[in-house]
Amino acid sequence: MFEVIAPGLATTVQDVGRSHGQALGIPPSGAQDAFSLRVANLLVGNPHGGPLILRDDPGAAGLEMLLIGPKLRALVPCVVAVTGADMRPLINGTAAPLWQAFALKADDVLSFAAPTRGARAYLAVHGGIDVPLYLGSRATHVRGGFGGFEGRPLKAGDRLRIGRATQRFGDLIGRRVRPELIPQYAPPHRVRVIKGPEDHLFAPASVELFFSTPWRLNAKADRTGFRYIGPPLSFAPGERPDYLIQDAGADPSNIVIDPGAPVGTIQVPSGVEPIVLGVDTPSIGGYARIGVVITVDMAAVGQTRPGEATRFVPVSHDEAVQALRAQEMLINDSSLAGV
Repeated sequence: MFEVIAPGLATTVQDVGRSHGQALGIPPSGAQDAFSLRVANLLVGNPHGGPLILRDDPGAAGLEMLLIGPKLRALVPCVVAVTGADMRPLINGTAAPLWQAFALKADDVLSFAAPTRGARAYLAVHGGIDVPLYLGSRATHVRGGFGGFEGRPLKAGDRLRIGRATQRFGDLIGRRVRPELIPQYAPPHRVRVIKGPEDHLFAPASVELFFSTPWRLNAKADRTGFRYIGPPLSFAPGERPDYLIQDAGADPSNIVIDPGAPVGTIQVPSGVEPIVLGVDTPSIGGYARIGVVITVDMAAVGQTRPGEATRFVPVSHDEAVQALRAQEMLINDSSLAGV
C-alpha cells in the first residue's frame, strides 16, 4: 500500500485504457504514453497490455504523473519502476534509477521533481495498483468522474492498495531497459501522421504548410486535446451549398456528419490551432480532419511540454502498421528488460 503525502500536479491511476467503450461515447483513457507504462509494468513483472486496437487486456494499473510528481510513502515492501519523463525520483532524498526495477522498504518515501525532459512519468508496482475495474479497465477519466481512484486525481491522504504479488522480489530487482532503447524526448518532437479523410478540404498550400511548420504546444493542452500554435490554415476555395451551410454552418472547417474521432485525430477548427485528440477525447467530432497521428507516436505527443516544437511528418498506412509491429516486437522481446 502507498500513502499519498503530496499528490503532485495531476497524478492519476491509469492502465492502457478501455478498448470497447468508444461506440458508447466513452473515451479509452489510460496512459497518454502507453509505451512508458507498458515497459514499467514489464520491468516489475506485471501484465503490460497492448495497443488499443489489438488487445482486450488493459494491463496492470500504475500512476501517470504530469510535470510535477507526487510524494508517496510505501507502507509495505514493494518493487517499483519509474519510466517516461525524467522527474528525478528520490528514495528518502537519494537518487533512484529510471527505467529500472528497484525495491522500496516499508516507510520509504518516494518523491519526484519537475522533469528535465518530457512531460509525463509513470510508476508501476509489482502487483499493480488495486482499484476496481470500470468497463474492463482501471483507467481514470477525470471529467467523467469514473475509473481509477474514485474517478479523480490523487490527493494528500489517499491510500492506494497494491495487488497480490506473483513473483519473488529478488527476481525482479535490477531489471532494466537497455540504454539505447530509452526515449530521449528532445524537441523538436517528430510525430508521424497519416493524412486525414478531409485533407482535401484544405488548400494544397495549407497542407504543405501543416507538414513544414514547427508547431508549438499550447499551454492549454490536456489529455482531451493537444492544441498547437502556428500559422492559420486555409481551406480550398469554392462556395458551400446552402444545405451544407444549413446543416454544418458557414465555417469551412465544419463537416456535415460528425464522424468517428479516434485517438490521434487532428482537427483544425476554423483553420486555427490544430488539435491532436488525446486518450480522453470524445468518440466523434465535427471538424475537418487533416490527419491522424499514428499509434506509436502518441507517446511523443504525450511527452511534449508546453512551448516545445513538434514537426508532423506524413507517412503511409503501411508505414504506420510497420511502426506498430516493430514496437510490439520490441516490447515482447525479453532482451528489452535485460531478462
